Amino acid sequence: MLDKINKVPAGTFLVPMLLSALVYTIAPNFVRIGGLTEAAFSGDGLNFILGAICLCSGTGIDVKRLVKILKRQGILLVVKFILSILLGLGVIALFGQKGILGISSVALVVALSSINPALYLSLVNEFGKEEDPAAFGLTGLFSIPVVPIIVYSLTSSSGSMDWSPVYSTLIPIAIGMLLGNIDKKFTTLFAPGVPMLIPFMGWNIGQGIDLVEATKSGLLGLVLVVIYYIFTSPIYFTDKKLLKQDGIAGLSMISIAGVSVSAPMLLSQTHPELAPYVTSATAQLLTGVVVTSLLTSFLVKRLHSKNTKRQANK
Repeated sequence: MLDKINKVPAGTFLVPMLLSALVYTIAPNFVRIGGLTEAAFSGDGLNFILGAICLCSGTGIDVKRLVKILKRQGILLVVKFILSILLGLGVIALFGQKGILGISSVALVVALSSINPALYLSLVNEFGKEEDPAAFGLTGLFSIPVVPIIVYSLTSSSGSMDWSPVYSTLIPIAIGMLLGNIDKKFTTLFAPGVPMLIPFMGWNIGQGIDLVEATKSGLLGLVLVVIYYIFTSPIYFTDKKLLKQDGIAGLSMISIAGVSVSAPMLLSQTHPELAPYVTSATAQLLTGVVVTSLLTSFLVKRLHSKNTKRQANK
């Protein structure tokens, strides 16, 4: 069975996520029976799993190789950050909170600033280079609504911002890096935990995805996906054309995170003017999560095959 799952791009993440979403859609409280079952499979343990993956992947970051990582993934994430801020501010300035084509600005801001770190990790583990998974924790900063919070803080009169989500993501990475560089045996101990945790991460993310709600967005959800790919494609072209790399890492960053689905509700708590758009934005983002997870996986596998054939013909 595992061999069949591995034939699916990012299969150890996608298959558990979609199975979990199906279970959640049919019976949302199926695993909520308390005890270990609920703790492990209800989605309540997602933050622990993400933190554990950040720490485990952090142990594999050699400080001596950190510069190499930052020269590629660092540049890609800086491009993503600047692009997300400019697009977010532009959308709000041009279209207000109502947005365009039936897609609210909050849905656009959240989607355009999102990266699915779980899918990124799964894809680069399978198709990428040795150092690519080390950027997992940094990509995680784009799954939590840090950039949307910055955008709406800049457009609001208060201008206040909570930086704690950033710190809480970086601390496990820093601890992992510290342990891994003090003693390489910590790397040997913790690094193998990353692929083992990926299916648990996929399942727990799926526990927040209602497939029926995702289909309710209909055509608008697909329009959001098209807009997302168009305006985030510079990340891939930066990786491929500017950095002269294989493009796998850049393309793997182009997917909407499941965690981002909760961002409109979170933002509406501090920006009440967003409240009327929360329901539609959530449904559209759900569609975006499912479609981009599948489509990006297919595109990365196709790109990898193309790169492999090109190298074989040299």
